[in-house]
Amino acid sequence: MEIRVRLYGTLGAGLAAHDPIKGLRLHLPEGSDVGDVIERLEIPRKKVGIISVDGSLAKDDSPLQNGNFVRLYRPIFGG
Repeated sequence: MEIRVRLYGTLGAGLAAHDPIKGLRLHLPEGSDVGDVIERLEIPRKKVGIISVDGSLAKDDSPLQNGNFVRLYRPIFGG
């Protein structure tokens, strides 16, 4: 299956295939979940804060389907 992934903040730094506006296309086996995306892109899990799939909040174990749009954001800090 093919999904689109957009990385926010510094998550996309060092990934030549990542376009800051369009994101990147990623091919994954059927049955993959968000955790598989994070692992495939070799992003340390502690660097990912908010995850969305097609605009809805998601978790590492959220299943993916062909055509999904995954957004990964850095943790938000401050007060």
